[in-house]
Amino acid sequence: MARTRAMRPTPDDLFPTATSMEQACTESSIAALLAESSTAELRRDEHVAYLRRLLAPLPAPYVTFESNRAWLIYWVAHALDLLDAPLTGSLQARAISTLLHFQAPDGGFGGGPGQLGHLMSTYAAVCALAIVGGPGPAPSAADVAAGHSVDRGCGGWDAIDRRAIYAWMLRLKQPDGSFLVHEQGEIDVRATYCVVVVATLLGLATDELLEGAASFVASCQTYEGGFAALSTPSYRFDGHGVRPAGPVALQAPQGEAHGGYAYCALASYVHLAQVGVPGVPPVHVPRLVRWATSLQGAPIEGGGFRGRTNKLVDGCYGWFCGGGLHTLLEELATTSTERAATPRSADSWETLPEPRELLDREALATYVLAVAQAPRGGLRDKPDKRPDAYHTCYNLSGLSLCEHRVRVSDEALAAAAAAYEALVPPDRRTARAQACFAHTLAWSAPARSARVAATHPVLNVRLSRVAPVLTHMYAHSV
Repeated sequence: MARTRAMRPTPDDLFPTATSMEQACTESSIAALLAESSTAELRRDEHVAYLRRLLAPLPAPYVTFESNRAWLIYWVAHALDLLDAPLTGSLQARAISTLLHFQAPDGGFGGGPGQLGHLMSTYAAVCALAIVGGPGPAPSAADVAAGHSVDRGCGGWDAIDRRAIYAWMLRLKQPDGSFLVHEQGEIDVRATYCVVVVATLLGLATDELLEGAASFVASCQTYEGGFAALSTPSYRFDGHGVRPAGPVALQAPQGEAHGGYAYCALASYVHLAQVGVPGVPPVHVPRLVRWATSLQGAPIEGGGFRGRTNKLVDGCYGWFCGGGLHTLLEELATTSTERAATPRSADSWETLPEPRELLDREALATYVLAVAQAPRGGLRDKPDKRPDAYHTCYNLSGLSLCEHRVRVSDEALAAAAAAYEALVPPDRRTARAQACFAHTLAWSAPARSARVAATHPVLNVRLSRVAPVLTHMYAHSV
């Protein structure tokens, strides 16, 4: 086990600073927990109870989360789904109804009712509806009061205004392929990720929407190898409109490489490359591998992940820098170094007998189980921190891809492509929609006994939830 390895503290060169002392304190707290816990187990029932408490009226300090209500529902619903304790009955009906009330008149979802449409809130709401919702209109007030929704054909998927969402996302698109997070808002590579996921889940992926997005993502790669929040373009007016003054590839990344941005960037890049969106430039894979593997902590840090160079480990990065990022990165690294020499199709992935390992899965699982679990339920950042819905969701997501080797297989890809042709009439088929449908459903994991269910590496929705929502959305034209 990772916890039995040599516990050497991080050297401070005999020159202590505020940050080196905080590092030493964190290492000491983690080492103490590892020493106490020789056989840590996932305290599932306590976590389920904790998450369900978060759906009751929240304490007063949570008023600051008013603009994050869609996220709260997603974090709780996804975490419960991974624990195989999904929302049902009244809680499910309330969640569907509440999320649908967050739709903004001009497109997208806000963080709460009456709020501006925001790409991050839209990602959270659409993913949450994929988890808790189903075909049909929104449940009525009487349905909600009686605890009925999906069981009565009122799962809310048909109440999502996909036409308005598509037009809104097009308005957010910028000439360099990036996206604003909301109208008149800032550019952020996480916005690109939200567009990719929302367009994929709702059957809205077109070249018009996605072309240029991969070039922008690639331009955000920093000298370290990870990805920053954005790159900065310069523009010129050519008589017909505003255009970038130079190639997107020459735009300078702004800020340091960060785990959250890196996951969103790589998930977007891998998916766009797989579905064949035009103009996908290369990224520097060896540099990305070096940076990503450097983020996993030493044994004295419990094998957890930090989000940036020289920062403290944090449980949420077990997803963003650990299970999520490395599942994508292992495939990208394999594709760039090995698949070019194989006769097999370069855009189809399969489970290998001994796949390339860049992540110490055992060590990360140790961090989640021995360090991140709070005594009374919920999961946390690190020792001495309080648990919350966000860290519970992403600790469990990271654990999921430690336990499940999720890959894309040739067989699943072919079956999904055939399913699309059977589902969609010939006059409505497009190559891009078929590629999105097939490649999204081609991710699979061998059945096995595990503490948590398998999650989708690109979407971060339980794998078993993906096929129903895609089948419904792609079968019904916008």
